[in-house]
Amino acid sequence: LKDLLPASQFVANAKMKPEETSETVEFAIQLQDVLLPIDSHWPVEKYKAIDDAYNSNDKEAQAEARRDLAAAFRLKAKSVNSKYIAPPKSTDFAIIYVPTEGLFSELSSYRDPKTKELLLQELRSKYKVTISGPNTLSALLQSYHLGFQTLKVQQHATQIYSDLRNISSRFEKHFDGIKDLRKKLEQAITATDGFGRDARSIMNTLGNIK
Repeated sequence: LKDLLPASQFVANAKMKPEETSETVEFAIQLQDVLLPIDSHWPVEKYKAIDDAYNSNDKEAQAEARRDLAAAFRLKAKSVNSKYIAPPKSTDFAIIYVPTEGLFSELSSYRDPKTKELLLQELRSKYKVTISGPNTLSALLQSYHLGFQTLKVQQHATQIYSDLRNISSRFEKHFDGIKDLRKKLEQAITATDGFGRDARSIMNTLGNIK
């Protein structure tokens, strides 16, 4: 992360739930007013077991080793979800970073033998956790940053639209008031003209009496 972002945009060893636990997430990325938790996971022995099974061409051992690796990441995703996802302080999702493309490729291709669901999709839907490898982390962070910028613009645009609508409504009431005032003025002028005509009639009558 130090190679991808300036120091002002992330916090190392951040406490996401200080009132509940002393656990710290490895990194928290600043996205507008919230933090995006990023933790890494590298179960070397479980990944090595897959490699050993492939080298020995043991199909049963391969399947078992892959299941063990998937189980390790389910457990990690559950832990990240409970410890570090804390809206509104954080985003409602987190990232688990894996340090090699080989491990990321293995996780990306794994499907549950029973449900046929991709592991990465399962972790996103069940634990709100996204897995990222070295080549995808930068693009992922940029897309999230852009998404939050767009959301901020949309929120401002919504506020501007709301203000304009409010102003338009106030202008309509204002002009309705002017119409009412003009109508009352016209009525007053008509009444004044009537008083003038009556006054002239009275004066004429008095003149005749004299």
